[in-house]
Amino acid sequence: MIKLNLKIYAYAILGLAFMTFAVIFVIHQDLTSIDFQKTIKDVSYTISINFFIWLGFVKWGWKWKMFHGWLVPFPNLSGKWKGHLKSNWENAKHEPILTEIEIKQTFFHMTIRLKTGESESFSNSASFDIDVERNINQLFYSYTNYPKPSVRERSQIHYGTTLLRFNEYPVKNMTGEYWTSRESTGEIEIEKEE
Repeated sequence: MIKLNLKIYAYAILGLAFMTFAVIFVIHQDLTSIDFQKTIKDVSYTISINFFIWLGFVKWGWKWKMFHGWLVPFPNLSGKWKGHLKSNWENAKHEPILTEIEIKQTFFHMTIRLKTGESESFSNSASFDIDVERNINQLFYSYTNYPKPSVRERSQIHYGTTLLRFNEYPVKNMTGEYWTSRESTGEIEIEKEE
């Protein structure tokens, strides 16, 4: 869970609305005699303009570095990652397994796809656990793993959860661990591709 400072969001939304209204009001009004009908239209314009500004923010703007840390409390992890995982699973060779991960992230949602030589995993849910006071920066996600049909006799479809930790911003590497419904665990290390 991310500790959100709702005051910042309220100030940003209200501040933008008041500034937009003030600009529209000054442009449309004759300041010597204020027209109430024009003021109602100005409010309508303000709402419409702010709607599109926030729509743009949610679609693209949240990725801009200038908003990170104060308005956007989580990093942008979108992109391709490479690394390896080590498993304690009984049928594993206990050698590092090369891993490719693709993360697709929006302001409200994230999907994670992990691929190895024998299987592919797709996230069911993902969430950040970021707490500046406790110096915690983590990504949790649960997934379903689909081994290739040729290896399913020794590696069945299974479910799992992964915890990835990161320290730096922008995030360039993450390390962590995972647990599966096959009662196996493992370690994972990944780096973002440039």
